[in-house]
Amino acid sequence: MPTTQHGDVGDGHLFYEHALSPHPHTPLAAHRRTGLADVHMHTTASDGTGTPAEVLAFARDHTNLDVIAITDHDTLDGALRARDLLAASGPERFELIIGEEVSTREGHLLALFIERRIPPGLSIERSIELIHEQGGLAVVAHPFNRVFRHSVQRAVMNRLLRQPGLHPDGIETLNGSFAGIGSSRVAMTAARRVYRWAETGGSDAHTPTAIGCASTRFVGRTVDDLRASLLARTTAPVGGFWHAAEYMALARSRIASGGVAASRVAAPRVRVRGQALRARLSARVGGRLG
Repeated sequence: MPTTQHGDVGDGHLFYEHALSPHPHTPLAAHRRTGLADVHMHTTASDGTGTPAEVLAFARDHTNLDVIAITDHDTLDGALRARDLLAASGPERFELIIGEEVSTREGHLLALFIERRIPPGLSIERSIELIHEQGGLAVVAHPFNRVFRHSVQRAVMNRLLRQPGLHPDGIETLNGSFAGIGSSRVAMTAARRVYRWAETGGSDAHTPTAIGCASTRFVGRTVDDLRASLLARTTAPVGGFWHAAEYMALARSRIASGGVAASRVAAPRVRVRGQALRARLSARVGGRLG
């Protein structure tokens, strides 16, 4: 089965690995007692370019993921449609989590294992309450990015830390999109030194080809195993960032839909472990991206 090549150190992408596995270059087959989950991705139900069917097909044919979570912005429609498709087609080799990326007043929050939509525009504390009320898990998405307006900042994270009854269940310490470049390393350090909530990695894929570029390693292989690992705080982020092709595909989609003018697509140079990764993007291409 073909596997995604995102995350190879040799192609200029960071490869993060936690102590859960012995070495980042150990073949995946050596880790079969652990699974891989991408718990952050989008479909055409919000601002992704792939339909739920296309997302499922890419996860099946081009990744080794055991679990995926579809987390469209402020809607469950994409995840529920994907579940219907899986029910109609029969068992897949991976399992699906119903999720949502909630737009709280303080920033984006991933809601996993939910069945009812969490409305946008609430405080992050109230959003966490509503997620927990229905048995879901709350993960702060791409925190500490100082230039991304949907990123939860340190003051808010510290506010949550002071409220044990409102702690999130995890922190996304590796985000594969531009929202995670630079801030992922900050998030990892803060998670391990200060917050000590479960760590997750997610592609934040807005194009199907980005799925799996960043993921979460966990003990076991199933959705239930992932949930248990998150609650036990034994998960680990692994992977890297989108390729430039993903940024360009997203930009072309936004331009075609009238969401951004071609002249607004900038080309910054980002340094990743001493190697240059050129990615054409802008804040306007992102919109709610993240």
